[in-house]
Amino acid sequence: MLALFRRKALMCSPLLVSLFALSACISPGQPPAPPLPALAKAAPFTSTDANFAQQLNEMDLTHIALANLAKTHSARSDIALLSPTIVKDLTENHDTLTKLATAHTLTLPAKPSAQNQKVIDQLQHLYGAAFDRSYSRYFMSSTNKMTSVLTTEITTSKNTDLVKLATDTKTKITTYQSQIK
Repeated sequence: MLALFRRKALMCSPLLVSLFALSACISPGQPPAPPLPALAKAAPFTSTDANFAQQLNEMDLTHIALANLAKTHSARSDIALLSPTIVKDLTENHDTLTKLATAHTLTLPAKPSAQNQKVIDQLQHLYGAAFDRSYSRYFMSSTNKMTSVLTTEITTSKNTDLVKLATDTKTKITTYQSQIK
């Protein structure tokens, strides 16, 4: 009988050791867990970053409006078919830019500038081949200017979110340019 008791005691001893170990973990004398490290914050906007954000916002708003016109005013099927993609991509781009700017207390205009609105109004009255010529000319000119701004932002900015946005935008613009030529 004693041998049976010893056997049971030896079989239960690992269980007892585990229970004692666990009871030590829940003692009231334990110090609180250390605080979690702060999340890494993006680099703040410099004046160059803010200027870039405003230029990119202006381009996005203008090209979204013009691409919406291209859906119905273009005679070229490639422009008409590309325009919904431009609207979708640049709207996503604009939303991302707005979130970034808001996080850095920068308010971006919701409408194109008066100068760009004038271009939109002029193109709104054109249809067919006349629209295609004017749209292609304006698109290539404005995106070529914006490509150099994007390149500068990519190489000089310390804000990784803006650099990623600039890189993505440059890729999209290059794709659009190759299709609209």
